[in-house]
Amino acid sequence: MAELKDTADQFVKDLTQMNIAGLMMSFTPDGMMKAMAMQAQMAANGGPQPATSSETALLGQEGDDHLVDITLNSAAGSVVIGTKWRDVAGAWKCNDIGVKA
Repeated sequence: MAELKDTADQFVKDLTQMNIAGLMMSFTPDGMMKAMAMQAQMAANGGPQPATSSETALLGQEGDDHLVDITLNSAAGSVVIGTKWRDVAGAWKCNDIGVKA
């Protein structure tokens, strides 16, 4: 199984390059529903700005979930996306995602 940091970094790359196929493989069913809700929320607020840089931070574990914050920096500022990852049959999958206030 790949390391969580490597998986999260690939997730950020897919996110910033709008690689929908890659992103779809990253989510559990619950995570996919939350991602779709987040996308609708962001679209209603003017849509995401192209990221100029990004960072991933592993924050530890909460039950079965491993917490990872993703910071996307753009000309408009930065946004932090909180994610929760789980080991599902030997692969890291994003089970929860949302913009942090």
